[in-house]
Amino acid sequence: MKKLMFTALAVTFATPLLAEPACTPGDSLKPVWEAIKSFEDEGGEVLKFKINDGGCYEVYGMLDNTKMEVFFDPNTGAEIDRINS
Repeated sequence: MKKLMFTALAVTFATPLLAEPACTPGDSLKPVWEAIKSFEDEGGEVLKFKINDGGCYEVYGMLDNTKMEVFFDPNTGAEIDRINS
């Protein structure tokens, strides 16, 4: 029973850490290429791009030999979050 409770608590607290950011796309969105260019200007290599379920631009890439996901606000083009994977 203790093992089951521990597992339930671990899943409950880990879920927010795995959640991707959410954006609310407005009427005037920045072009996708600006998010890609921003990551490339840092020296990153874009491997894949998508718009996530939350509406944010999501770049999958490599920077300094580290795989990462970088999230951008589609309204402003600003970086929101970065996750090393």
